[in-house]
Formats: sequence, structure tokens, C-alpha cells
Amino acid sequence: MNLYKIHRQLSLIALLPVLAWTLSGVMHPLMSNFKPRVNQRLAVNKEVKSADQIQLSVDSIMKINHWEDIASFRLVTIDSAIFYQFKRAEGNTYINAKSGEKLMNGDIHYATYLAGLYSGEEEQKIDAIDIQKEFSNEYVKIARILPVYKVQYKRMDGLWVFIDVNTDRMTYATNTIRSTFQRVFLWAHSWTFLDFNNTFRLLILGFFITISFLAGVTGILVYTRYRKTYQRQQKSRVPWQRRFHRTLGIGLSFTLLLFALSAFMHMLPKYTALDKTSYGSPAQYSQEEMIFDLDTVKGDWINYQPVKIDGINYYQFHFKAGRGISKRYFHSVSGEELIKGDSIYAVQLAKQYSGLSSVKSITEVKKFANEYGFINKLLPVQKVQFEGEGNLRWYIDTQTTFVGAIIEDKAAFSGFIFAYFHKYHMFDFLGKKARDTIMSVFALGNFLVSLLGLLMYINQKKVTKKRRKSRELV
Repeated sequence: MNLYKIHRQLSLIALLPVLAWTLSGVMHPLMSNFKPRVNQRLAVNKEVKSADQIQLSVDSIMKINHWEDIASFRLVTIDSAIFYQFKRAEGNTYINAKSGEKLMNGDIHYATYLAGLYSGEEEQKIDAIDIQKEFSNEYVKIARILPVYKVQYKRMDGLWVFIDVNTDRMTYATNTIRSTFQRVFLWAHSWTFLDFNNTFRLLILGFFITISFLAGVTGILVYTRYRKTYQRQQKSRVPWQRRFHRTLGIGLSFTLLLFALSAFMHMLPKYTALDKTSYGSPAQYSQEEMIFDLDTVKGDWINYQPVKIDGINYYQFHFKAGRGISKRYFHSVSGEELIKGDSIYAVQLAKQYSGLSSVKSITEVKKFANEYGFINKLLPVQKVQFEGEGNLRWYIDTQTTFVGAIIEDKAAFSGFIFAYFHKYHMFDFLGKKARDTIMSVFALGNFLVSLLGLLMYINQKKVTKKRRKSRELV
């Protein structure tokens, strides 16, 4: 079998996957145009609080309600009233910090309140509120957090807002058009129709990505080998499909190879990827352990919650620091501050989750950059790097005890390749619109190359069929 036939056979095998990938690749930048207009950057529950605003202490509320213990607590603001949000085995309980009155269906009330702030819509426009316990076409995996409340509004665009009442965040917002595009994209690009077995899905994807890469390589070899022959051919005798297939194919061949290579490298770490959503650090606190005098803490603090560090109870206070927050830790009995408490707590959580013990370094990360990108969602986090092969890095959100990312050298390299040669972040300096346009042109070009190849194959089959008929007539 000659090189041309090998290229043709490989291309036929990869044809439908490449058409699906490239067409959905063109769709992906378009989806950003269908994002609902919401107050994404709104700072919620970030008001400075003081002991004067809180008349009831945590231990007194526990005593009144006959609670033996709680898992945690923090403060939330609903319509200018301050509530304790207690985390207990049966769920969240909301108690007014002044009156001690319990807010019935507190999570629903708070989700409704937050959804109104983020969406700018009135409560009367809410069509339904449901608990979202798993990822779906509407609530995709990049949102990261589960469970959340799905708040649907009576609007022409069918707005859905997803609220995490435990962090005050709007984790995701979508509408009917964007959700439809998202469903088609995930089906055609990531092949979510094979999600019933993720290993099988990745194997099938890996097979067709490899075939696509080899089809691109053989296409380049065919062109370079027969280039002089092509140059001697009269253009009028070469079908237009073949001429354009050659020209576009060789011109865009590097983009196909980069798309395929980066996709394959991005996919490999997913075979052994750890489930970041499965990590948490549950604790229990008795009534006696919750006795604390808020007046001992000075400064513009926003919120506070209990944590255990090396078996000792501390309070993690959040202080206003410019547009962000800083965390300081105070002993629950003496009120003494634990110096570098956030780093110490992050190391404890990282060791607990990973089972590793030898820490190489710890760094606070306050903005998305490099290997810890926007897709990881959580900020600020502590980057805990362990010694050993791969330089494993755990990014820990000490406010929620969630894991933002788990990265080692190989995964970081594959992430870099994917970001720069699949999503073309190398063109970020031109602006998002320019980058999206370049990416769409490359994807559309490869779609046309594949489509022209299909037309060539169909025409060749027709010619072969005519020749057979002519021979039969003779």
C-alpha cells in the first residue's frame, strides 16, 4: 500500500470525528456571546461586622436549641439582617444573630436572596428552585461545586442561576440558548454520550485523536513527496476539490497536528485524575468549645468560623484587605493569634488529603495565572508543594477546605500545551475576540479540508464506478 492510500484510509477513519471536533470547535467561542448578563463580580456578604451587631453568642444559641455539637458556622446577611449559618448533620440552620429566631427553609431563602443579587431579578420572577446534586448539560463540570441550588427565572431567555449557599457564590449562570450550545459542544467535542464509562470514552477518543494525527502527518508526507508532480500538473485538469484540499491542507496542517497533539496530552492526565470534589475536612464542636469573646478581636473583620489545627480549636477570621480578604487565626480560649495560621492550616489539609508528609514549599495564590488558571474557580488558595517525583502541588482553599487543583509536572506541561496550542492563549495579548477569531478560522479551515477530502473520495468512487460500467459494456 503506497503512502497516498495510507493517508486516504486514515483520513476516512478519522473523517467523522474530525468534522465533529472542528465544527464544535468553531461553536465554542460563539458560546461566550450567549452568556446571560449577570452580576458575576458582585461582592456578597463582605460587609464589615462588629460584636455590637451580634447579641447572641454561638454557645448561647446551642444551649437554647439543645444542640450537643455543630460541624461549623459562619455569618450571612439576608436583607440587611445578620444570621448565623450553622452546619449540622441534618443540613444548614439559620438563626438570627440578634433575636435568636430560626429562619424556616433557610437555604431556600438565602439562595433566593443571592440569586436576586446576582441576576438583578425580582423574587416574583422565580419559576422554580431545585437542588442540583450532580453535573449536567446545564450545570457543567467546570462549575466545580456540588450541591448547589438551581434558581430558574421566568424570562424569555430561560435564565438559570446556580447558587452555593455555603460560600455565597454564584457558581454558574446559563440560559436556554447557551445550554443548547453547551450540550451540542460536549456531545460533539468531548463525546459525553460515552459518559456511561469514562475510561472507555477516553480510550475511544485517544484512538481517533491518534488516527487524526497520523492522517495529518501522512498528508504532509504525500504533499512533500509529490510536490514537483503537482507543480507540473495543469490546473484545469485537476478537480477544484483536490486543488483546494492540497492548498488548505498543507497550509493548516500544523494546526491540525497541534490540535490533535494538545488534545491527546490534555486527555492523558484524566485517566489518573483525582476527584477534587471528594475532599473535605469535617469536624465537630461542642457547646463548651464554642465559648468565645468577640470583643478580643480588633479590626475590620467580615466573617469568622471554627477550625481545628493539630487538634486545637481556632477561629479563622476574615479581615477586609483592599478588594480581597486576609485570614487570621485566633486560639478559641486564649485569643492568641497563630502566626502564619493560614499556611499551617493549608499544610495540615494537604497532608491529610494526600497522605504525604515532606513539604517543599508553600505559597499564597491570590490571582489566576500559569498552571492555576480561571477554570479552577477558587481564590485565594495556598499552594502546598511536596518533595518527591513530579513535585506534586496541592492548591487548598482554607475557607472551604476544598481542593482547587492537584498538579504535578507532567500535568502542568500538558496543561500548558493545551492552553497554548489548543485554546491558543499565546494570542491573549491580541485580546479575547482576536484569539477566538484565530481559533475559529483554524478550526473552520480544518473542517473544510476534511469536507473537501470527502468530496474527493465521493468523486473518485463515481469515476471508478463509471469505468467499471464502461468495461462491462465493452
